[in-house]
Amino acid sequence: MATPSKLKITCPHPPGPYNSPELGSTTPSTQYNQKTGRPIRKTAGHKKSLAGFVDSSVLEDDEPVDIPSEDDEGIQVKPRRVAKRKRSPSPPPPPLDPIIYNHSTDDDSDADTGRFHYTPSPQSPIVLQFNIPLGFHGPLTVKLDKSLLEKLYGMDEPTHDLQPLGQCISKRLKQSHSMAPEKRSEPDKIGFLDLPAELRNKVYRYCLVSNQPFHFDHPSNFCRSSALLRTCKVIHSEACSVLYGENKFVFDRNRSTRAPFWQHTPKEIGYQDVRTFLEMIGPENNQYLRDIRFIFEDANPGSTPYLRSVEDRRYINDGHLIHCLRILKDAKLRSLELKFKGRRALLRTDVKFLGYLEQLRADEVSTPDQPNYWNADKIHWELLSVLLGDMTRKKKLYMKEK
Repeated sequence: MATPSKLKITCPHPPGPYNSPELGSTTPSTQYNQKTGRPIRKTAGHKKSLAGFVDSSVLEDDEPVDIPSEDDEGIQVKPRRVAKRKRSPSPPPPPLDPIIYNHSTDDDSDADTGRFHYTPSPQSPIVLQFNIPLGFHGPLTVKLDKSLLEKLYGMDEPTHDLQPLGQCISKRLKQSHSMAPEKRSEPDKIGFLDLPAELRNKVYRYCLVSNQPFHFDHPSNFCRSSALLRTCKVIHSEACSVLYGENKFVFDRNRSTRAPFWQHTPKEIGYQDVRTFLEMIGPENNQYLRDIRFIFEDANPGSTPYLRSVEDRRYINDGHLIHCLRILKDAKLRSLELKFKGRRALLRTDVKFLGYLEQLRADEVSTPDQPNYWNADKIHWELLSVLLGDMTRKKKLYMKEK
C-alpha cells in the first residue's frame, strides 16, 4: 500500500478580535528588504532619537580619536605620525669670484705693529696763542727759532723749512747752478736711431732672425731678444717686420699634455699655442708673416682620452685650428707649405674645413716632396690640385729673389 505524500497544509488565521470572514484579516503583511531579505520594522525611520544620542554611522565618517581606555592605563600610546612636508629645492649656490692670476701687493695698514715695523712715538702738538687787538689789519708775522724746537722735543734730525714747492725747487736750482763748475762745450752724442737704416736692420737680424724655423710642437729656439721691441715705438715698428717677416714658422700639433691646478685630467695642447701666438701678436703683426708651414695632424688617443670617437680627434673638427685659419685669412703670405696627415684622407665632403682653408692666399702654395709612401699626403690628388690653384695668388706681391 502506497504511503501518501507529505502535503503542505496552510490554515487561515484563527478568528480573532481583529479579523472576520467577511472583511478579511486587518493585520498588515510584513515587508522585507529586497537586498538583505530581513523584515523591516514599522517604526524604522520614524522614531526620534533621544537627547544626547549619536549615530554610529556619523562617527565612522569622522577621523578616529584615540581615547585611552581603563584597561590601557599605564600604557604609553604612541602619537600618530604626521606626514612630512615636501622639501622645496635648495637655491643654487652663488657664483665664484674670478680667479686672479696676477696678485698685486697690499699696502701697509695702520694695524701692522711689531718688532720690525716702524712706529713713530706720539708728539704733543704745538699751541700758539695770539691776542690781536681790534682794528689790526696788517700782516701777522711769526718767527720760530729751530734750535728752541729741537731742544724742546729732543729732535735728533734737524728740521726743514716749510716753504712752497715752487720756491723750494727754484732755490735748489739756483744753488745747483751756482755750485756747478763750468762745462766745456761737447758735440751732440749719436744714438742708435741716428745710425743708417742698413746698420739698424743688421742689428735687428742678429738679434731676432734664426736660421732654423720655429716649430710649435717642440719649441726650442723661441728665446729671442724680443725685449728689444720695448725700447721705443720707432724700434718696435722697425723690428717687428724683421722678426715676423724674415723667420719661418711651422704650425704643427703639440702632442704634450698640460692642465691648470684645478683640473684633474690634463689635456693635449694641440694647436692652442699656435692660436695664442697669433692672438698675442695682433692683426697688424699677422700681416708681417711671410713664410708659413702648416702640418695638419689628428689628435693622439693616448693624450686625448676624453674624446670618445675617432671623428672627434680629426683635425678637421679642431676648433683651435679652424680659428687659426680664420685669423690668417688676412695675412700677406709669400710662401705657404701644406702637409696633410691623419687617419683618413681629406675629401670634398669636408666642406667646413675646406671653406676656411681656401681663404688663405700666398704667392707660392706647395706641398713637401714625398720621399716614400708612408709620408704621402692624406688628400685626394684632384682635390689637392684644385685647392692649390685657388689658394695661389694670381697677382704676385713679392718679387722672386735671384
